[in-house]
Amino acid sequence: MEVLIFIIVVGGLYFGIYKIAKSKNRQPINWILLSFLISPLILIIILAFMQKLPKQRGQATTRKKNRLKKR
Repeated sequence: MEVLIFIIVVGGLYFGIYKIAKSKNRQPINWILLSFLISPLILIIILAFMQKLPKQRGQATTRKKNRLKKR
């Protein structure tokens, strides 16, 4: 039972890193790999305080995508 709880908690931390990194327009896989070296909890705190990056080229917003579909 303890192993299951541990897996759920660690999985939740990694999912949190993924979602926060994605929302800040950063590479989630890089942050997850970095969390193997540094504590995932520390990285969540670091990501939470980082500024959001501008969207990269080639990433169309959903509004743009919808406009293109209508044409």
